[in-house]
Amino acid sequence: MDISENNLSSDALRDDVAAALSQWSKGGAASPLGYLRLVHKARQETGAGEVRAANQVLLMGVDALERESAEQAKLLRWRYLDGLTMLHVANRLNRSEPACYRLQRQAIERLAEILLASEQQLRDTQAALAVEKLGVPPYESLFGVDSFVDRLLDMLAVAEAPWLVLLEGIGGIGKTSLADALLRRAIGAGAFAGFGWVTARRQILRLSGAMKTVATPTLTTDELIECLAKQLMPDTPLPLPFRVDTTLPLLRGRLNARPHLIVVDNLETVIDLETLLPTLRLLAKPSKFVLTSRSSLQDEASIYHFPVPELSQHHAMQLLRHEARSRNAHLLAAASDEDLCSITATVGGNPLALRLVVGQTLIHDLPAILDSLRAARGQAIQQLYSYIYRQAWEGLNETAQRALLAMPLMPPPGRDAAFLSRVSGLALSDVQNALSMLVNLNLVDRGGDLQSSCYSIHPLTRTFLLEQVAKWH
Repeated sequence: MDISENNLSSDALRDDVAAALSQWSKGGAASPLGYLRLVHKARQETGAGEVRAANQVLLMGVDALERESAEQAKLLRWRYLDGLTMLHVANRLNRSEPACYRLQRQAIERLAEILLASEQQLRDTQAALAVEKLGVPPYESLFGVDSFVDRLLDMLAVAEAPWLVLLEGIGGIGKTSLADALLRRAIGAGAFAGFGWVTARRQILRLSGAMKTVATPTLTTDELIECLAKQLMPDTPLPLPFRVDTTLPLLRGRLNARPHLIVVDNLETVIDLETLLPTLRLLAKPSKFVLTSRSSLQDEASIYHFPVPELSQHHAMQLLRHEARSRNAHLLAAASDEDLCSITATVGGNPLALRLVVGQTLIHDLPAILDSLRAARGQAIQQLYSYIYRQAWEGLNETAQRALLAMPLMPPPGRDAAFLSRVSGLALSDVQNALSMLVNLNLVDRGGDLQSSCYSIHPLTRTFLLEQVAKWH
């Protein structure tokens, strides 16, 4: 990654502006200003080469300079665009050559400031659009991730390996939330030219309860390429029907020319990872990919593995109190630190498990919950989850169970209650009542804003519905 793109300053830009002006009539394939997003935007809009696009940006800046100082703008036009000697320029301006050289330095310095302001405005606009496209975060608040985000961003924002980073960990540990926080921080830092997010999720549940075994990757290479092309090249017409052989070179050219940061979320099996690796390696460098998975590929030397740890006791207790307040679990919100420590000692620091326990306190008393969980704690974490989900499931009425069964049919990042009513066959009023119960129990996540709600489920809840509920019927 060009360091001038990350650490853009007026002094550095001034030197590059002077060099680009000197290059005006010389041509060439590359420009000292080629790293500017202003130049990249001009290339996209006009199809011009880098030097010509840089000249267009310079002209835009000189036009703006002219509104402040006609004399400075004239000097730059005559000196660089028309190629006049400083002696000719001095005669035209009726000034001495030394005075014109001073005026030239002032003009270049001011031109650099104008371009810097325009570049920053463009970056801010692009960042706002990127955050808007990212949608609603999959969390209300995050605890204990700041140091991880800082560490990962420091590693990703340099023009060197690793090009592929794998966030690995058990279900519910917070891989998707960490990837989301990382991408939002990267957008704010302006460290990349573009961003993308692709999700691989299984859609195999039927309302009848029938399930189908998935033996193929949940995200194919073709799907990955098409999704990224639509996100990163919205102004480029894609072939109809879609063809990888014509789209992949275009996408590769985009990602290899300027550094992008792409998240590929929920690659839950080894076959998912191994299937996509050849394409990811082709698209990487200087672009970087962050993958999330419960699986690991330690034998792949080209992948940096980042095991996502459990929350510390301090952060786990912060999460418990936050969830208790958010879910109106008043007794738990007023609980002592000792009571909260008993939860973390039993459940550990897995965020999803902690949230599910908060939901259980709306139905059962804490000692009963913990006694039951202690019996399951020595088993695998998935069995612990299964127990918690089973308890929550049996506490639901039939309408809430039907609504929860329909949640896997909600495409990411979620939909409103009316959509769930249509896919579940339940009346809208019944769905709304069911969602109130499911959200309180932390079985369903509520996103959106004051004007509209968006409901979704955690991937582990989806797995629970697909793999467990049918066994209980």
